[in-house]
Amino acid sequence: MKLYAARRSRATRQVVYDVLTVAWVTAWVRLGIHVHQQVAGSQDGARKIERSGGDLARHLHDAAGVLSHTPLVGSKVRKPIDKSADAATTLQHAGHELADNLGNLGAAIGFEVALVPVLVAVFGWLFLRIGYARRAGRADALRQQPGGADLLALDALTRLPARKLAAVGARPVQQWRDGDEETVAALAGAYLDHLGLREDTAPED
Repeated sequence: MKLYAARRSRATRQVVYDVLTVAWVTAWVRLGIHVHQQVAGSQDGARKIERSGGDLARHLHDAAGVLSHTPLVGSKVRKPIDKSADAATTLQHAGHELADNLGNLGAAIGFEVALVPVLVAVFGWLFLRIGYARRAGRADALRQQPGGADLLALDALTRLPARKLAAVGARPVQQWRDGDEETVAALAGAYLDHLGLREDTAPED
């Protein structure tokens, strides 16, 4: 494969396209990370709830243990305090689950924010750049082989727009079928020009 054209103007456009693709992907990945961090940042509040619930549960259990030794009313006092401690433990677990869910939600949202734009850019780049690389690599190899001009001329007839074919001759298809050497060479050259593989021609449209 041949990734870049020989013609400087086309090669420059290809490099610029590559750089813009990398910049686009980088920007969306950074945005996805930022969104993830913003959503996941809410975990701090949930962690505080978790810690507060745990602390409150311990303190209530300690208090219940002390009050349980109170004569006559110790067992009666301990029961509601233990229930309050259990409620604080439930709050602790809820804070823990909320923090985990926020972390997962942040990761999912950040991923989805970046996914589609990145995929569009990557597949667009693959379609355009790899497609060009394969065509240019094949053309570059053919022009160095005996008889390769005939195949390049055929590629020109199947791939070039009508206005470029018209510039070669009035009846390029018939002349190619007749084996006209000048037409074959002109078609092959036009195809190489189209791919930007020759530097000694006028710039492309």
